[in-house]
Amino acid sequence: MSNLVEIENLRVSFRNDEGGYNDAVRGVSLQLGREKLGIVGESGSGKSLSGRALLGVLPPYARVSVDRMSFDGIDLKSASPRLRRSLRGGRMGMILQDPKFSLNPVMTVGK
Repeated sequence: MSNLVEIENLRVSFRNDEGGYNDAVRGVSLQLGREKLGIVGESGSGKSLSGRALLGVLPPYARVSVDRMSFDGIDLKSASPRLRRSLRGGRMGMILQDPKFSLNPVMTVGK
């Protein structure tokens, strides 16, 4: 079975006061299968920024570079903004912080 998500060498940078860029995420590579899982790590380790880069919802002043980023065989690196928007919410999503505020206990995940 193929991977659901593949990211290779993700870098997310933000402009600094000197006009250059500082890396907030550097060199993230991962493959996620189709099982139910979560990404855990220390505070500030880049989990949320990596997820936002995958979803395509970083602020416009963020700079993203990646060698490869795909979701269910779709090349997100070259995907149009319209295609990426169509994936969000229905096929892709992210639950941040405390899931008790993000999940409805009477609705199954996937609905």
